Amino acid sequence: MTATAPTREVPPAVPGSDIALGLTLYSLTSEWAAGRYDLAGLLDVVDAAGIGPGIEIVASQTIRTYPDVTPEFVRAWRDAFDRHGFVPSSFGCNLDMGRRRDRDMTPEEEYEFTVTQFRSAHALGFPLVRIQSAAPELIRRLLPVAEELDLTMGWELHAPLGPNSPKVMEIRETYAEIDSPRLGFVADFSSTMHAMSPTILRKLARMGLEAQDLEKLQEIWATDADINARHGAFVQYLHTRGIAPESLGSFARLAFNMHGHVDPAEWSDIMPQIKHVHAKFYDIDEHGDEPAIDYPAIVREFVRGGYRGFFSSEWEGHAFADLDEADPVALVRAQHDLIRRSITDALAQEG
Repeated sequence: MTATAPTREVPPAVPGSDIALGLTLYSLTSEWAAGRYDLAGLLDVVDAAGIGPGIEIVASQTIRTYPDVTPEFVRAWRDAFDRHGFVPSSFGCNLDMGRRRDRDMTPEEEYEFTVTQFRSAHALGFPLVRIQSAAPELIRRLLPVAEELDLTMGWELHAPLGPNSPKVMEIRETYAEIDSPRLGFVADFSSTMHAMSPTILRKLARMGLEAQDLEKLQEIWATDADINARHGAFVQYLHTRGIAPESLGSFARLAFNMHGHVDPAEWSDIMPQIKHVHAKFYDIDEHGDEPAIDYPAIVREFVRGGYRGFFSSEWEGHAFADLDEADPVALVRAQHDLIRRSITDALAQEG
């Protein structure tokens, strides 16, 4: 299969597999935002913890001159990667439609803004760019730039969508029409969860929801209705309980759009087009498992499907947890152990 491989030789997570490990620096969002680290210090922490070698960034978060990079930043970045033996895995582009207060970007502005980020990704040595729009006209215009810069484009497939959701099917049809190996998906494991994360349930409990409310939330979440219908049903329920939905801020909706419950087997339907993986997780329990995401089942699909590339750990518990409530570095290390264990078991089953 065609996929994005590490740009320099890295050891596999488990001998005999084609999966490499790393993380997105987004996992340490709270610490970064609090000023705990500068970029050099953050990379030092990752190296010391042994949770590389793949490094992914969200460009708008990491690069102060975003969407451009300065020559000084490029030199410092490459020096740090050489020093630590890191490998650039994925450059997270954003399409900031609301950069102007009076209107959204025009199609020409979308193109130019994205091209600038592509050139920044190339300067930093990234082989893949995470994209947020797969509009056919934009994709067709960007493809020659990706070819010029030797980049692969991966549209992020994130909860509440799955590989066979109508929107994703439209993108798959566009890809089929264009027929380029540079087009694919970034698979985010938030799409294939079997339960809601304990992290958000704890957060909502702190915000005043009682056990019966959390049970109702999970009951609604588990239905097959679309996200708007499920969110609407939960809002209606809150009103019957005399709870103002706005008292929960954005969390009443985040409960649905950050927790998908698609069958992990559906990843096999697009496996040849999966270029990169956001190994999303929220918790690691006392048994070393992710309580809401069946990693053994998901990893089995990727091993069986011959995936070759990075599993980039993305701890997003920080969306629901306070600073210092959890240690993201320790959690990523524990998740890497879980992934290795799951790969080992999957290889044994395949063998």
